[in-house]
Amino acid sequence: MQSSMISGQPAALPILVDGLSAALRLSTPDGWIEARRLVAGDTVLTFEQGEVPLRAVHCSRQAAWVPPAFWPVVLPAGAMLNDQPVELLPAQMVLLESDLAEDEYGEPFVMVPALALVGWNGIRRCAPRDTTIVHLQFDTPQVIFAGGSLLLGCGGHGSAAANLFRCDGLITLRLAEARRLVADLIAEGNRAARIAARQDAAQAAFVA
Repeated sequence: MQSSMISGQPAALPILVDGLSAALRLSTPDGWIEARRLVAGDTVLTFEQGEVPLRAVHCSRQAAWVPPAFWPVVLPAGAMLNDQPVELLPAQMVLLESDLAEDEYGEPFVMVPALALVGWNGIRRCAPRDTTIVHLQFDTPQVIFAGGSLLLGCGGHGSAAANLFRCDGLITLRLAEARRLVADLIAEGNRAARIAARQDAAQAAFVA
């Protein structure tokens, strides 16, 4: 993205809220390929429609400094079966599978903003880096594989793409709804951990 000139000064870089890190590896028929290496016409593996060609690829530069409200979300290794830590922009849509989602919405798969995942499985926020963000555009919105069970929505290109993401057959939750669901997941995990701890303590007492 080129900066425009205002009064002889380059315009500030935009604050991006969705898009993929250029180094993020995505599943393709040719194996796992970094997002930065994809071009229009390349084929990417999608969640519902298999191999789908890219209509266009756009690259943007993230601003070097953004307010904390726009800081990215970091998924530590293993948070969603990802082999390595993954950094997602806060409005990037993520596919979440959960029995709780099925109980609430009638479907186990729902799309949620990455921001809603903070606090679950060690997911946190961090200060942004000056980095390249890649926007993948298909003819229709798609969900793509970014490793393990990490699947990400691509609804188009530009800063509003994630906010407008709608994919046939998948439920997209607003931030408040997604946060409630994740809070329930955290509470469920805490209950399971307490039960496991009591069981371990009882077994240790029995052995002693």
